[in-house]
Parts: sequence; C-alpha cells; structure tokens
Amino acid sequence: MGVDGRAKRFLYEDMTALLTEKGCRLTDQRDTILKALLSFPLTFSPMDLEKLLMTTDPALGRATIFRAIDLFLEIGILEKIHRESGDDVYLVGSVGHHHHLICRVCGEIRDINSCPFEESIHEIMRKEGYSEGYHRIEIEGICGVCKKISEENTESGERSLGSHGGKVRQLH
Repeated sequence: MGVDGRAKRFLYEDMTALLTEKGCRLTDQRDTILKALLSFPLTFSPMDLEKLLMTTDPALGRATIFRAIDLFLEIGILEKIHRESGDDVYLVGSVGHHHHLICRVCGEIRDINSCPFEESIHEIMRKEGYSEGYHRIEIEGICGVCKKISEENTESGERSLGSHGGKVRQLH
C-alpha cells in the first residue's frame, strides 16, 4: 500500500519480486517486457506492447510477448480489463484488492479500494460450497470531465465527446 493507504501500481521491483515469489525466472526477455510495461501510463493492448518492443528489441517474437502476458496475468503483474467495445486491454497491477471504474470515452481508470460486496460474495461462495474465490468488478461509464465536454459540445453544436487524456486515479 502507498503511504496514504491507497493501492499503488506495481513498480519494477514489485514485479520482479512477484516473479521470484511464484517461482518464475527473470529471463532477459521477461525483463525487457517488464520494463516496457512501465512505459504505459494507462491501459495497453498486446499490439501496443508488441509495437513498442519492436522498436526497442526487435528480436522478441510475438509468441514470447503473448506468453509473457499470459504469465504476468496468471501471477498478478497485469490485470485484464474487458471493455464495453469487446476489446481486452491490460493494465499494470496494483497492490491490494480493488475494483475499477473506467471512463469509456477517455479511458481513465479509477481504482475503487473498497468492496461493498465482499461479505455477500463470501456468503454466496460458502452456501454453494466454493472456496478460495476471487472476484473483480469493472464499472464503465463516462467520467465527469468527459460528460462536461459532451454537454459543452452539444451546446455548441459539435458531436464529439472529446477526450481530456484520462489517468489512473484512486477512490476510497
């Protein structure tokens, strides 16, 4: 957790520690890919990652990149976000249990660090005989800034929602 108690995005050291903790080797290829992940302030697609890596390390093959993404998802270095558009995008993981509030216009992602459903989910799992459960909640909508831009554009006759360059933010 960060100093103020909010979840923080993994740093390089966090990611390498997770690899070690899960018994995975930090190969040169994985190291290059981990460092490239830190270049993305928001979500990215596998194609975004591949394009970046082709400029920095053209020897890395597509299969290596996709295997690394799969491994990093499995051990929690990456989070997969399924967008309303049907596309899957990825985000460097955060420390601690959290959910996401996502602006479908600008892509801003807010971490929601509380879970009002935690007890209900555990109760459902217990009743159904499940154990070791995991859940993820992603809520898509339009952030306040994009809504305001849309309203201003409507008043001026423009049709575009516009974009203000969303960020990753924390909610409590």
